[in-house]
Formats: sequence, structure tokens, C-alpha cells
Amino acid sequence: MVYYGQDMRHASVPISFQTLQVVGDLQSAAAIGFTGLAERLKPAQKQVLRRVIFDQKGVLSTADAEAIHADLLLIAALPDKGPDAFLSATALLLADRLQGGAGHDDLFWNWDAFREHYRKGPSPVRAAVMNGYRWAHTTRRVNLEHLPDGRDLQTYDADDLIRVLKVVARAMPDSLRDLVCKAAPEDTRIVHRKALDNCLNGSCILSDYGGWFPGEVVELVSLDPEHAAFAYCTAMILLDAIVTRDAKGRMAFRWEEHAPRYLRMKSNLRNAIIAGVRHLYESSVDWAPYSGWAPDRLVEKAVVVPFAKP
Repeated sequence: MVYYGQDMRHASVPISFQTLQVVGDLQSAAAIGFTGLAERLKPAQKQVLRRVIFDQKGVLSTADAEAIHADLLLIAALPDKGPDAFLSATALLLADRLQGGAGHDDLFWNWDAFREHYRKGPSPVRAAVMNGYRWAHTTRRVNLEHLPDGRDLQTYDADDLIRVLKVVARAMPDSLRDLVCKAAPEDTRIVHRKALDNCLNGSCILSDYGGWFPGEVVELVSLDPEHAAFAYCTAMILLDAIVTRDAKGRMAFRWEEHAPRYLRMKSNLRNAIIAGVRHLYESSVDWAPYSGWAPDRLVEKAVVVPFAKP
């Protein structure tokens, strides 16, 4: 969970899940390159940098901007002097821009000059910066002629994610498949069981099998965190959501309801599901859990999607 203080509440960019997610990722990206970035600054500036990244979620006060903003801009314009520092400075400047901090440069020139360098960054940092620029354009904090799209925005390859999630789904043991089908009325359980096996032996994509069989029982179990097959059925719902870009909002709703439970899963299950949910966010600027939540509740309760290696 990421918490934002008063600076975020008074930002000119409206508070939304997308803004919280983008800013959270940019802060993580800035933190990844903190050591290299700090080495490029004077000793007195390092404490300012640490505070801005780790305590202020990337927001520069007026005093902070006077202390380090010009240096951040310089470092963000010198990719060949150290890629980690270059990307960390860029992420920090974007985070400040989106939150209405004291930095006033719109970073248009940086995007125009360095987008090919951003593409060379480690996948989480590259995706964080690219999504930062995309959201800054969407919210009119920067005006880009050529928007990042496709693979630039994605931490993980979709085909790799689908393969991993299929492995998770197909690992559901027979005893749990029986238990999943008990969610249906007794007279349809046999039909659900055969359909479930067919789906898992085939594409694992529920919408390929007509929806009701086995979709009904998989849907029900994926909404019950206490069910022994919760993780496996969640993987099946997520597979379908990736293929359909979550057209019906099933995973957006589930993230809103069950994100803390996903984060507490065993690591192999957790990483696959978190990576899949991240792909939904990165694939569509409109993917939005917590829709309808008031800004104060969003800031205090919404859970952003962490980085996870599937």
C-alpha cells in the first residue's frame, strides 16, 4: 500500500488509481537508482535527495527544488554519464511533475531527445518511466508528439505471462478441481468438472469455452479468498482478462476487493498473479480499479500493483 500526504491531495493532476500507480512506480524506479544518483550530487544534496525519494514520495518542495532541481535536470540529460543515475533522475522529475511539486520543467525536450535511452533501461524502470510519460501526457502535464506504446510500457512480455499463468492454473490438483465444482448445484457438477478439465487441458482461457461451464464455478471460487483453490481460479480469471483486456472489469473488481490477499500468497503464486495484474494496468490506460472512490479514500486505502518477477 502506498500512502500520499498533503502534497498529493493538492496536486493539479486529479487523484486516481492510475496516478497513484504511476507515481508509486516512479518512486520505486528513483529508489532503484538512488546510489548512482547520489554519487553525482554534493554531500549536502544527498540528504535532500534521500528525503525527497523515500519520505516525500518524489515531491520537491520549493527549498528542495532550489537545492537539487537544476542538478537533477542536468543528470537527466546525460545518459552516457551513468544510466542508473540518468533514469533515476528522470523518474524523480516525472514523479514531482505529476504531483504538482516545485519542479517546473515539463520534460518535453527530455522525451524528444532520450526516449531511445529510456528503452534500454531495466524492464521495471523502463516501464515506470514510459508509463510516467504516458500519464503525464494524458493528464496534460507534458505534451508529447509521439506517445510510448506497446512493449515500451510493459514490464513483462504477454506471452511469457500467459505461459506462467497456465502453469499455475494447470497445477490445480484433482481434489481441488472436485472442490471447485461443488460450488455449483449438484446436478451440474459433473458437467462443470468435465468442462474444467477440458479448459485446463486446452487453452485455459475461459471465454474459449462458452463462459457458463466451467466459468460459473471458477468465478465463484475466485471471489472466495478462503477457498483452497482461490489462487488457481484467480489465475484462470486473470488469463481471460489478459486476452480480453479485462473487458468486463473482472480483475479490476477483484484487485479492488482482494489485493491484500494476493500479496499474501505463496511467492510463486503471488508473483505470477501480481505480474499479470500489472500487465493489465500497463496494457490499458483505462484499466481502473477503485472507480468511484473518493480521493481521500483512494489515497489512504488503494493498493498499487508492486513489481514482481513471474
